[in-house]
Amino acid sequence: MRHRMLLAMASSMVTLTACGSESSVQPRVLVLRPQALVSCAQPPEPGSLQARLWISGSDAPCFLTVDEASSSGACDVVPGVKRVFTLDWFVDRGGRDVVLAQASRTVDLTGATEATVDLTFVDDDYSSDGCLDMAVDSLAGSPTVDVNGIERPVCDLDDDGDSNVVEVCRGDDPLGLL
Repeated sequence: MRHRMLLAMASSMVTLTACGSESSVQPRVLVLRPQALVSCAQPPEPGSLQARLWISGSDAPCFLTVDEASSSGACDVVPGVKRVFTLDWFVDRGGRDVVLAQASRTVDLTGATEATVDLTFVDDDYSSDGCLDMAVDSLAGSPTVDVNGIERPVCDLDDDGDSNVVEVCRGDDPLGLL
């Protein structure tokens, strides 16, 4: 029997709650921005910063609504197995997603019935140099992506040793095309 899961994130905490006998849920999500983006000298232009939550077992991410300090949204979660939740903060540069920071947590939902599980992302959970591309494999991810025929680290797309977030925050091009 599958149960309906509720995912809610307040401040920087996700709460998963199983209820009923439906096969998926409409979780509510709210996440605070990582400190690297809050303290950015030249933050991404208003409206350009995006956030998405990858859930293992899903083919597509759940896109979140971004405001000045946080992100929120609703995502479907099917219980019954361990799920990996990976949160990306990113900007679009010329049709390419440029991941600035990423956090990931595993939640065991195998025995979820009426229990509540909290998943907290604290600033130390975010990485801006060890990010993974979750598009092909929402469970394990890949440390590199193809940039013009060359495999590059996800969080350093021009592979110059400075992370994408460092380059964006100082007004440089993280793709190294300018």
